[in-house]
Amino acid sequence: MLDLTGKTFLITGAARGIGRATAHELVRAGAAVALCDVNQQVDGLEYQTGDGTALAETAAKMRQDQPAARIITASVDVRNYEQLRDLAQRATAEFGSLDGVVANAGIASWPPSTWQATEEQWHTMIDINLTGVWNTARAAIPEILDGGRGGSIVIMSSTAGLKPVATIGHYAAAKAGQVGLMKALALELAPHSIRVNTVHPGGTGTDMTQNTAAEHWQATAPGVSETLELPLPIHRMETTDVAHLVRWLVSDEARYITGTTQVLDAGALLR
Repeated sequence: MLDLTGKTFLITGAARGIGRATAHELVRAGAAVALCDVNQQVDGLEYQTGDGTALAETAAKMRQDQPAARIITASVDVRNYEQLRDLAQRATAEFGSLDGVVANAGIASWPPSTWQATEEQWHTMIDINLTGVWNTARAAIPEILDGGRGGSIVIMSSTAGLKPVATIGHYAAAKAGQVGLMKALALELAPHSIRVNTVHPGGTGTDMTQNTAAEHWQATAPGVSETLELPLPIHRMETTDVAHLVRWLVSDEARYITGTTQVLDAGALLR
């Protein structure tokens, strides 16, 4: 078990899925965590997004498993910089430092083609999956810098940010944009020993991928099922698999890993 005792991390999109699994693994390793998620349905999406109830359930389960866990929660929309800044400052005040952030919050939608996406689908995607990551970084970085002991920023991207997937160019654009943002931040923050990396999961079982709309898209959009097929003999990875990689990236074992695209995809990019 990697030891993260004495460190504090802010995790967005923590109510469910990869965010929940990551929070659990970081707490198990001894870290304090500031968890947040949106507390209302995101307009225009065809599946249920996280909410305050799910976030409270995440925190309660973690406290049950780890009675000494240090956890704070907040309702935050990553499109709102002030909410993120307030949580970052609260985490520092509560736990004495902020050592890193996992910018995990993200959405998906499935237009018939990239060029037929509605303006709402495009803007909502970019606002949450790209601008939301920038908001998260600029809210957390001042707190990490003030700590003076370096840190780690992990941005949850996707294999779609590295390989084209038909019909979801808005999603791919946001995820590819995260890579450019990551590399700029990694270069700028390196003198302060703050590392920045992206993680690119392949198909992972979450509420975002396992719902009626997502499964219809995967089954009917031309070429999509072949693109998403995993060479290893599994249908989807588990969220814990991604959380283990994040846990390593924020640890001292990865102290010289920065500016990289960490692929965890069961071989998806081989096809």
